[in-house]
Amino acid sequence: MGTERLKALLSELHQELHQIGEIDPETRKILTDLGEDIDSVTSAGAAERARELETRFAAEHPVLERIAREIADTLAKMGI
Repeated sequence: MGTERLKALLSELHQELHQIGEIDPETRKILTDLGEDIDSVTSAGAAERARELETRFAAEHPVLERIAREIADTLAKMGI
């Protein structure tokens, strides 16, 4: 159940990002790495990357911040 929720949240994050347009290369890299971490769900770095995205989106993109926070919280509940 956890990985399915994570993939759904990641998909929602991608949809929201598509609506705001271009994002900087560093944020795109973090997002790509997070997707790979979620696919493998063995990386302790996934939660860290989700929290990093949450911080980046906090000021200007509250919906994206909420989704990133949900991803990080779900990972934490899974013990990752």
